[in-house]
Amino acid sequence: MKQLNVIILAAFLLGLTACNEDKIFEKEQYKNVFALVSDDDYNVFSVVHNLGEAESIGYVAASCGGTNTTTQEIRITMEENDSLFNLYNKGNYDTDIDKYANLLPADKYTIDDYNFTIPAGERSGRMKLRVRPEGLSPDSVYFVSLRVANYSAYEVNPDKDDILYRVLIKNKYATQEYATNYDLRGSKNGIQTQGVKQMHPISANKVRIMAGTETFQADTTVINKFGLILEIDATNHVHISSYKNITVQQIDGDAEYPNIFLIEDDGYKTHKTFLLRYSYKDGNTTHQMKEELRLEFKE
Repeated sequence: MKQLNVIILAAFLLGLTACNEDKIFEKEQYKNVFALVSDDDYNVFSVVHNLGEAESIGYVAASCGGTNTTTQEIRITMEENDSLFNLYNKGNYDTDIDKYANLLPADKYTIDDYNFTIPAGERSGRMKLRVRPEGLSPDSVYFVSLRVANYSAYEVNPDKDDILYRVLIKNKYATQEYATNYDLRGSKNGIQTQGVKQMHPISANKVRIMAGTETFQADTTVINKFGLILEIDATNHVHISSYKNITVQQIDGDAEYPNIFLIEDDGYKTHKTFLLRYSYKDGNTTHQMKEELRLEFKE
């Protein structure tokens, strides 16, 4: 009889535990928790800003989960805080300070209001940033480091209560969002050459390439030694100049390579095309370049 009573008691306790676990699960399932929207382990959220705009708009967003929508608004106050920024640099580069990301300079952005709301019954809200991207370098990483300072209701996900808003730049010809690789065809010192040439946005109408057949490397010494600037004017004529240290001379008057930019459409594919003619010096050697750069794109 005792054994039967023990079995009955054990069954009762097991049922009670299961019931409590179900209630906890149900409570967790219905819980409303909000989080800042970001991409990876360091809570980076990347936004591409157009160098063709004096001021470009971006947003930091928050999203609220839970089985049911909220019944009251969530008023969120953000603040700038460097903790996540410092963690990102230390975690990625440790003591290699030359590779550290940068905080976006204060004169390059404005946050008019650090407060925003997720309205009752809705899933998201957002805060606006006004970014002035002119003058930013395609070789650098720029962040606005933010975190939730206060909120009025429900809960915030503690793993998603801060964010690194990354500013990427682009123009009509290239972007920092991914490698902009143009197909290269032409000749170097009269010898036919082909390959791929990476292009970087510098300003609304300027891009940077490497001279001749030099390969792009994310190394300041190499970039400064072989970098060229292509400036495209209102008539799509291209002006070639030195980025930093290279000696370069633009050669005009070549009917096949007239130093122009154009859009080519053959009815099947559309290409952005540069036709360039110049010479440059590497040490005491002068190289003659004729090059066509083409990038397929969809308008």
